[in-house]
Amino acid sequence: MADFLTDFISFDKLVELIKRYAQQDVLLTFHSIGDRDAVGSAVALSEYLPNSIVAMPDFLTNNARKMLASVGYDKKISAKFTQTSAVIVTDADNTEVLGPFAKELAGYTGEVLFIDHHLRAEGLDTELPNASAVYVFSDESFNSTCSIVYALLERLGAKVGKEAATLLVNGMIADSADLQNASATTFLQLSKLFEIAGTTYSAIQEEYHSNIPLANRFMTLQDVKRASVENTGKYLIVFGKATEHANVAADTAMNMGADAAVFWAVTESEASISGRLRSPLDSKLGIHLGIYMRDIAKLLDGTGGGHACAAGAYGPEKDKVEEAAMQIVNRLREKMK
Repeated sequence: MADFLTDFISFDKLVELIKRYAQQDVLLTFHSIGDRDAVGSAVALSEYLPNSIVAMPDFLTNNARKMLASVGYDKKISAKFTQTSAVIVTDADNTEVLGPFAKELAGYTGEVLFIDHHLRAEGLDTELPNASAVYVFSDESFNSTCSIVYALLERLGAKVGKEAATLLVNGMIADSADLQNASATTFLQLSKLFEIAGTTYSAIQEEYHSNIPLANRFMTLQDVKRASVENTGKYLIVFGKATEHANVAADTAMNMGADAAVFWAVTESEASISGRLRSPLDSKLGIHLGIYMRDIAKLLDGTGGGHACAAGAYGPEKDKVEEAAMQIVNRLREKMK
């Protein structure tokens, strides 16, 4: 079995594995609270794997659902872990961000392949004692997992159709913070994918903006207006309660100039927390929001996880949500002071 801390496979090995998996039954999945990059990369890759199933550990973000609807994706994404010959996990390189599927993988006996583009953080549990083989491809030179998948499909000589191109474009834009963290490779790939998808950057952005009702945008701006803004060292942290969507409020605060944002919200059924961090502060300051959310999710009696710069937690313990969120804020304060 591969040593998760040191043993990463090459891109050539990744190509070799995907070629082999094209002949097998495969389960494709991604991190908890699947976003556009995680979902887009999994679904686009599934087009090359004829005997594949796409499954989600818990649920998708609103934007990920809108993305799938925009391309008319009518295949149901399962919420059940299915025993297959191999499992491919996109947009993650460890088990602890996989929500309920972490336990399923702990007893899985087939091969597992992780495909990711993030810096590995210390303290993540990634042992899979029952897997027959574990492979990890992680390369920070790619801005997104969708970028890796497109490079992979190009190397394989696979035809990328309009729908897959649209999914890949979405993931690359979303995980590059609307191209703020884009590389030369990102722009080269996007130039090809925009042509295949028959769309433009502004059209993609407008689609998500126009889909948000005016009342919701008004509430989000009011949420940010009411939030606390704190100068910690050289950085700005914005935090507060959101009326409805914590993730939208956090994204909005980041777009307005925050270095980090933490918002929480309460619905009839559960409480949720969303955190955002400006890249590359994760590597510069040693911050991993995914680990923070995993830890505080216990207070909510729920689950949490995500990436170093974007993560969330949710659970039924609504009375504990502000306490849990402020624990995240305090950990950010310690790192940023």
